[in-house]
Amino acid sequence: MDSLKSLLDAKKYELVIKLTEKSLKGEDLFYRIAAFICLGKYDEALYVIQDNQEILEKTNMAALIKVHIELLCVLERYEQAHATLDYYSNLPYQSQVVEEMLRDAPKIIEKEERKVSSKFINDDDIFDKLNSSDKEEVLFAIDLVRKRDIFTYLSEIAKIMVNNESQFVRSLALMLLVEKEVDRDLRFKSFSGVITVNPKHLTPPFTGDKFNTILRIMDRTFKDASLSHNGAQILSSYVIYTYPKTIEKDEEEIALAIFYVARKLMSIDADIEVEAREKNLDLDKVKSYIDLINICIEQM
Repeated sequence: MDSLKSLLDAKKYELVIKLTEKSLKGEDLFYRIAAFICLGKYDEALYVIQDNQEILEKTNMAALIKVHIELLCVLERYEQAHATLDYYSNLPYQSQVVEEMLRDAPKIIEKEERKVSSKFINDDDIFDKLNSSDKEEVLFAIDLVRKRDIFTYLSEIAKIMVNNESQFVRSLALMLLVEKEVDRDLRFKSFSGVITVNPKHLTPPFTGDKFNTILRIMDRTFKDASLSHNGAQILSSYVIYTYPKTIEKDEEEIALAIFYVARKLMSIDADIEVEAREKNLDLDKVKSYIDLINICIEQM
C-alpha cells in the first residue's frame, strides 16, 4: 500500500489506476478514487464508489462520506448529494469521527451550492457577511474575497483577525492575507494572545521541514487508513489553530499526541504513558500537546 501512496505522491496517477484496476481491497480503491480525482475524472471516481460501496464503507466510512459528497458537489449534483447524505445518516452508528463527518457534510454541500451563485454577490453583500455573527457566513465571505481585490476588504479582514470569536476564523483570515502577500503590519489575536504580524513575511501554513517530518512520522506509524485520515485532519486543525506559530521542535511528541487523539476518536484504547516511555519521549510534553489538540477539535 505504501507503493500506491508513493506513486500518488509522485503524480503517477495513470499507473495507480492501472495497478488497482481489479483490486477489491478498500485502501487500494481509495487510492484509485484519489488518482481519478487528481486527473479530473470525477465521474470515473464516482463509479468506483458506486461499484464498491460496501467495501469502502467497511474500510473508512468517514473518508468515504467526505469524498462521496465532495464528488457529487464538484459535479454540481446537489440534490443527489443531499440524498446520499440522508443514506449515510440512516446507517447504524459507526464512530464519533463518522458522526462528526455527518454533522459537517451539510455545510460542505451548502458551501458548494453557494459557490455557484457567488459571482453574483456584490460588495455590499460581502461586507455584510464579513461582519456577520454567523461563523459560516464569515468563512464563506473570506472564500469569496480570495477571488477579488483583497485591499477592497482589508479593513474588514483586519477586524476579523482581532475581533472574531473563533480562533479558526481569525487564523483563516490571516492565512488569506499571507496567500495574497499583503505587506502591512496588522494586529492578530492568536491562540496565545494579540501580536503584530506582517502577512507578507510570514511562513505559509502546512510547510517547512518540521511539518514534513511529522507527516513522515505519521506515514510510518499510522498503518490503518482510518487513523491516517483522522490524523491528517487533526494535524490540519492543529496547524490552523496555532498559526502563525511554526512547528520548531517536538515533532515526535506532536505525532504521538495526534496518534493518541485519533485513536480516542475511534474509541481505540491507548496507554499514552507506556507509548511515550517506549519511544523515550517527554510525557508531559505529549500530554500538553494532547490538551491543545483537544481544544483545537472542540473549537472547530
